[in-house]
Amino acid sequence: MAVRRERIDRRLAAAAPIVLDQPADTIVVFRDGWGDVTKRYNTGALGLPSDVALLLADAFRHHHAASSRDTQRHCWMALRAFARFVAEDSQVLSVADLTTAMVGRYIAWLDRQVAGQTNQPWSKSSRANVLMQLRQMIDWTKRRHPSRLPGRIDFPWRVWPNRNADTRPRLAGEDLKAILRACYEEIDEAWERFEAGRTILATSGPIDGVDPELCDLVRAIARVNDGVLPSRTCAIRSGVNISAVNRHGGLRHLGGYLHLTGETVAAFFIALAIQTAGNPDALRLITRNCQVAHPLDEHRIIVEWAKPRAGAKVKRAQRRSFDRRRRYAAPNLIDKLLAMTAPLAGRASRQDRDRLFLVKSEKKNTVTLIADGTLSHALKLFIKRSNARIAIWNKAAPERARPFLPDFAAVLLRGSVATEYYKASGGDIVATQDVLNHARADTTELYIRGPQTRRIQRETIARLQELMLVWIVGAKANTEDQVQRDCIALASDATVPFSHDCLNPAEGIAPGSTAGRMCRHFGGCLRCPGLVIPIDAEHMARVLQAKEELERARERIDPRRFELLYAPSLRILTGDILPDFPQSLHTEAERRMSTLPTLPALE
Repeated sequence: MAVRRERIDRRLAAAAPIVLDQPADTIVVFRDGWGDVTKRYNTGALGLPSDVALLLADAFRHHHAASSRDTQRHCWMALRAFARFVAEDSQVLSVADLTTAMVGRYIAWLDRQVAGQTNQPWSKSSRANVLMQLRQMIDWTKRRHPSRLPGRIDFPWRVWPNRNADTRPRLAGEDLKAILRACYEEIDEAWERFEAGRTILATSGPIDGVDPELCDLVRAIARVNDGVLPSRTCAIRSGVNISAVNRHGGLRHLGGYLHLTGETVAAFFIALAIQTAGNPDALRLITRNCQVAHPLDEHRIIVEWAKPRAGAKVKRAQRRSFDRRRRYAAPNLIDKLLAMTAPLAGRASRQDRDRLFLVKSEKKNTVTLIADGTLSHALKLFIKRSNARIAIWNKAAPERARPFLPDFAAVLLRGSVATEYYKASGGDIVATQDVLNHARADTTELYIRGPQTRRIQRETIARLQELMLVWIVGAKANTEDQVQRDCIALASDATVPFSHDCLNPAEGIAPGSTAGRMCRHFGGCLRCPGLVIPIDAEHMARVLQAKEELERARERIDPRRFELLYAPSLRILTGDILPDFPQSLHTEAERRMSTLPTLPALE
């Protein structure tokens, strides 16, 4: 007997949309992928009118629900800037005052803002980013709840055009080498301390070459918090001898025996940023499984990391390969980081557990991914420590003085490394583009833009034009004679540099010289083996003045002419003569430079 079944209703029932006529509240709560609260923001504490605070909170909550924590923080900072404008403007009393005229007043207010540290106006990019965050909040409200806005609000298009015209300063190759040397010194010191800590924790008795009191302190501190540095209060409650801790450098120093600390993370981060030429924000988020074996070379390791903005629809992984046989290669540094952060990984949240740069927060007493602000602070302390160490070195060995580290930020490293790659490749922007992993060459050009790059580009254009002319006109009959004539023409009417009497050293009038080639006596006052220069401030001032004049001339003289006439003198001054002067004379010599007579302009 057949059983009649009821008919199944397969129609899709449309759920009624949830429409909020009014925003919920001013507390904006963001959660991670596991539902844990990552950050709370209260727009009601900004001093905005209540309805404006509710509107911005609702837009902030929904528009940035899936954004990264850094993006959320940037939006919050922009809302704080808007709140300062509202307080100073005194014309925004409710949502009804959010008009196009208000946007114009806000733009004028942004133009008047100056940075607290440098007392300089905000850059065009900073102003554009702050205005963009407010525009995103208003646009979200226009799309989802247009009834909340009183009328049409328009934002002008490209308020600050050509905002990337001002290039960032670049670190020279010598500066990058000095920074890397300081990083490797601090990394060796931190790794040696961590290795000593592992040896101490692996044994229970005294260790040769290590203070017994230090061994007892490291073991006592490790027992308090299961191998992670405890807070000072927790250490005191657990019976740790704080007086002994202070004698051995304090809790922060002793934490280096257990795991990576905030003091040493900067050296690892800077070294990896220079070697990988990576974006600082993306490199900070690098994961622990970032190393992949090279498919062809057993000695090479590929380091991979993600960059959120790399690619529109398909994200491109950032990767570089390194030879592991080099002592300070990036894979070896990452292995050390993995070992030093292993005690911290188990304490981190599920969102940060797979990150490489983990540190213990002293304020919250939790293990987290190092914050951008914490990293910037650690970098400044790293520069201060390194320069203090270099000052001690220069005082002990003035004949081998080391240059001090410049004051730099992590954001300058990528562009500086890109510029050095561009110079080393002879002006090949495609090779530099491959290093930076850019989809377009014009993006790479923003990183390498500067005076040195323009000089290389002019030389490249001149060389290519010369090749084109040869291809069209044909090779000249006597190429060697033409080269000699070109050299003579380049050197004609040369200014007498530093007491040289020969006005045209390529003319071949000196005994033993050949026309078209540099006279072998040219520059003799600098190259002469019998040259005697007293080591005092006055003579050092003259050498520094000559060096500066040559460097100024290099920027305005034709590169081929400068290389023919003046480059050997500059190399001798910087490479042979100046290093013989002690570092202690630099201050007095620079002071005396202003009293010296002006040198003739080189032509």
